[in-house]
Amino acid sequence: MHGPTIVSWPSLVRRAAGLRLPFWLWAVIIGFVPTRLLATLDYLIVPPAGLGGYFLDTALVLSLFLVYFVYAIHFISKRMERLDNYVTQMNPDQPVNALRIPFRLANVFAVWVVLLLAITLLFGLPSPAAIFSEHITVIAYFFFILASFLWIYGYSMYVIHRAGKLPLRLKPFTEDRTLGLRPFGSASLRLASIYAVFPVTWTFVELVSIDVEIPGGLAITFAPIRLTDIIFSVGLILVGIVLFFLPLLSIRKRLLDAKRQELSWVTPRYTTVIAKLKEQVPKTAQEDKANQTQALADELTIVRQIQQDIQRIQSWPFDVGVVSRLATILVVPPILGVLARVLILVFLHL
Repeated sequence: MHGPTIVSWPSLVRRAAGLRLPFWLWAVIIGFVPTRLLATLDYLIVPPAGLGGYFLDTALVLSLFLVYFVYAIHFISKRMERLDNYVTQMNPDQPVNALRIPFRLANVFAVWVVLLLAITLLFGLPSPAAIFSEHITVIAYFFFILASFLWIYGYSMYVIHRAGKLPLRLKPFTEDRTLGLRPFGSASLRLASIYAVFPVTWTFVELVSIDVEIPGGLAITFAPIRLTDIIFSVGLILVGIVLFFLPLLSIRKRLLDAKRQELSWVTPRYTTVIAKLKEQVPKTAQEDKANQTQALADELTIVRQIQQDIQRIQSWPFDVGVVSRLATILVVPPILGVLARVLILVFLHL
């Protein structure tokens, strides 16, 4: 039985064009060529203030983001392929491609329309002149690639969550404290790492202000620290933490159920041994009683050790190292950005 296969946006374009080019070149083409062509058409109708306004414009900034989105789509697709192969190893009877992300243009178009409607509701319909002066077509193309990224990103979170409900053959707790489910935690961390670019980018955007529409060509100024910026940065961090844990809720439930199932047989055995030790056997010979007590004590030690090993089954498919990496990629960059802004402003006032 074959399921949907992963098709990233670069792979789709490469397949449609029938050309074999390096992936990085396709990423550059998708990110820069359409935006520059659309921006050039805009400038033919509404000329820029100077060459600086042509080369260092909104299209350039959006192109850099587009290249990142294309790489992110490719990266997520590859990670989901590996996760799907791992799931097949855990259950050979599992259908092929059960966790792979289908890249359907209809879904991407639906997300794209939602984004465009949301932007229209927030900022209103642009005037005919603003369509060219504000690069509306470039922004529309940007949102199309963003929609592709959001579809892949969101579906990958759903895939990881769905994996926790599959009939997987978990590893024994004696071999792995996560019962073989650690790769799902690693995949969720990769998604959080991809998301982390947004807090980092926001920190940089709020750190400096670049103006290319002045007569001199280019001006860079440092912005003061505002409470709203800090609140927004904290919000981005919290969203990143939620996006890390949300796909793993079903995996966590799987681990807790497995721990509960293992304890369901060892805990009654532990209780039985304790009860036997409390019993008094007055008619039993002293030597036999000592041997029986020693046997029960040995069994109690074994059962207690097994119980402790079961208790070490982790509630989440990751360890402290993964949590520290999550904190590093989500929390540290915004904090360093705020500190940098403070130091820059202090030195400027000096």
